[in-house]
Amino acid sequence: MSGLKNRKWMIGCIAATIVAAGLAITSVALNNQVNELKKESAMQLNAEWYQVYRLSEIVDKNYIKDDFQDPVRYQLFVNQTAHHFAQAAKANELTVNMRNLLTLTYDPLFQELSLEDGPKNKEEATKLLTAMNDDIMLISQSIVEMQDKEKEKLLNPKSSEFRKLNDQAKAAYEKYKELVDNYFKTNP
Repeated sequence: MSGLKNRKWMIGCIAATIVAAGLAITSVALNNQVNELKKESAMQLNAEWYQVYRLSEIVDKNYIKDDFQDPVRYQLFVNQTAHHFAQAAKANELTVNMRNLLTLTYDPLFQELSLEDGPKNKEEATKLLTAMNDDIMLISQSIVEMQDKEKEKLLNPKSSEFRKLNDQAKAAYEKYKELVDNYFKTNP
């Protein structure tokens, strides 16, 4: 009887060891998948923000520094980029604030500058667009230039990196929302 008990006990230990090894292998595999998904999400985040950075860079180099010539040439590009970001970017507070900045302030102001008869107040509109473009470029460039590990931290809305950039985007949106609203109210 004692030998039978020892065998059962040994078989139980072997079975427990096999189960523990299986769980360890599964845990490692799941951890690798999670890390791969984080990398993919960070790459997607980078692609979305790179589009915003390129928008601000192209507008700066080819429109603002070209003395605001030929806005119609860039109107569709600005509109498509702003609305593509709004649809493609993963919805979180940071992207919502940038989406609002792009679609509710930047795009309407750029459309105003693209009017056939010109904007109602070109000096004020160009000054406002230049400042807004600089802020958009600053925020998006800081994300694009982050190291991959830092970008992965942006996937967590509670991280300090996320909070800092979100605060910048939110402040820019609130600032320009008020300024653009005032522009359209005073220049009907």
